[in-house]
Amino acid sequence: MPNTDILRFLLKGVVFAALNGMILVGLLRFFSGQHRDIRLSYAQSESNLLTTGGNDHYGAVLLGTSRGRVLSRDGNHQQLERILGRRVANLSKGGGGGLMPAYLHLSHFFDRGNRTDHVVYLVDPWVFFSEINNEENDFFLRDEPFELNILGKLIRGGYPTNRIYSYLQMIMVTDWEGVSRYAAPGLTDGTLRQIDPMTMENARQHYLSKYDLRNFAKYSRYVERINDLVIQNGADVTYIMVPILMPDFPGAEEVDQLLTQVAARTEGVTYYNCISAMHDRRFFYDHMHFNRDGIALFAEKVLLPALQGEAPILAGCR
Repeated sequence: MPNTDILRFLLKGVVFAALNGMILVGLLRFFSGQHRDIRLSYAQSESNLLTTGGNDHYGAVLLGTSRGRVLSRDGNHQQLERILGRRVANLSKGGGGGLMPAYLHLSHFFDRGNRTDHVVYLVDPWVFFSEINNEENDFFLRDEPFELNILGKLIRGGYPTNRIYSYLQMIMVTDWEGVSRYAAPGLTDGTLRQIDPMTMENARQHYLSKYDLRNFAKYSRYVERINDLVIQNGADVTYIMVPILMPDFPGAEEVDQLLTQVAARTEGVTYYNCISAMHDRRFFYDHMHFNRDGIALFAEKVLLPALQGEAPILAGCR
């Protein structure tokens, strides 16, 4: 084939690929944001996009796993805002959402024109060590409508292809109230019968089986990324290690040292360790999650002082 024919063939291939790319981007733009007019309450939905909206101001934003999300489930969000005396956007994600999902949701929150005075990250140590809480997490977008902005963050953030593909499937969802509904309502009305050391040991072994110490440095970098994002948007950030009924939980010491150092050297960043607080079955419905009484106590004695620039007034916090 002459050189001119080869060039013509390659040019046609480039043009064809470009046209298909433009068509794909156009389709994605068409589907992006089609459900922004839906607004659900925290009692109705686990979704962040459907409960927060855009161009709004919140006194505080919460990040974390299901142990943070529980503060807003079962109608507890109204209690939380009443105790804190301000509007709260709870961006915590059930299913073990870690540092990477937290950064993605917070950055999209700001991209939508939202603002806040204070971001509080409710810290669980395991999110610093496990891929299943970060790029391999299959839950943190399962109840979120498709947004091209988020798709771009997934691609640029190095998320695996299967996570990106599963998010593209959200384009087909229409029943968002049904899809994003919490599957086990009413749990926070219960109370743990007794603290079982064997149950906690099983949990410790479960998380240890998923730990990779090499991940600590990788995921720790997201602390600085979150701090930079929050400070760039004119807010303060506080990290709080949430109570665990096993204070020597794997990874807690390493995370405590990291956050202590970060807070000491970064203006606008504060850290409190409450892992040894609230070790009483009356404040939990299972061995990991607060019940309604635990939520109220944690909000009043830990979150409220932190938002006021003061240390928690709860025994076991430091």
